[in-house]
Amino acid sequence: MMKSEIHMHSIYSDGEFSPQKLVEIARKNSVSVLSLTDHDTFEGIEEFIEASRLAGIEGFPGIEITVSYRDFQLHVLAYFRAQEDIKPELALRVKEMADARVQRMRELIDRVNDLIPDRFKGTIEFDNVRKAAEGVLARPHLAREMVRLKIVSSTRDAFDRYLAPYNVLRKNIDIKDALRLIRESGGIPVLAHPGERAYSLYCPTKGREYEDVPPMVEELASWGLMGLECVYPYHEKIRKVEYYKDLARQFGLIITGSRDFHGFSTGQSAKVLGGTRMDCKFYHEFKRVWSASQASVG
Repeated sequence: MMKSEIHMHSIYSDGEFSPQKLVEIARKNSVSVLSLTDHDTFEGIEEFIEASRLAGIEGFPGIEITVSYRDFQLHVLAYFRAQEDIKPELALRVKEMADARVQRMRELIDRVNDLIPDRFKGTIEFDNVRKAAEGVLARPHLAREMVRLKIVSSTRDAFDRYLAPYNVLRKNIDIKDALRLIRESGGIPVLAHPGERAYSLYCPTKGREYEDVPPMVEELASWGLMGLECVYPYHEKIRKVEYYKDLARQFGLIITGSRDFHGFSTGQSAKVLGGTRMDCKFYHEFKRVWSASQASVG
């Protein structure tokens, strides 16, 4: 069985390792198919592609885009044949999303500085949080700065007490626009972790039950969604992998799977990367889509 990891994050968003180090870990773990999917940025892709080439790993560009759907947010993964296929309009929208993350981080820091104990108020500075990020700013960078300042004991503590309950939401690209831009670049849009506890279709705390999920998947497929991330750690934990696989088959979507590898920010050791049990069918389907897209351009 082929080993793959097509949902992973580097220091250019909220991951522990550089793109080159991720490839080194993948090679050590005997992973043969790889994609870098940082949040709302393509910054690490060039380094990743070159490292994959030198390691003899089939690496292809990806991204995880935060999108607006109905009255909530989702994550859409996008996979491309090559970096040069990514059209300028999509690259520009991604850059705008990265800029929005900066403004959101400033607002979140101001909010948290007002909430923490008096002796720490004003100690969290944007420039210090920014130093921890190679690319786009994300909440784990703020969490690590709060640990460094001894405001909290761990990054998990930072999220539980401050960053999750007092999060600052930003306006994200509409999912219809995201799907269009990805498809116009010959990319394959895949809905990430549809049954996770956040950024998901199923979310009972927000009133979205299992009976609500199929109509939403059908709607998204009609707008251009091409895949569903079915094999996922939380889906495995709650024994819903087959449920999402059945949904994907019902609506003609490609079945994918991943570990969603970040490293320390999600408590994952390096050996986790590439640990999803997937056959090579999804990759054959990816290549078929990319070939058809290239043929239509030609």
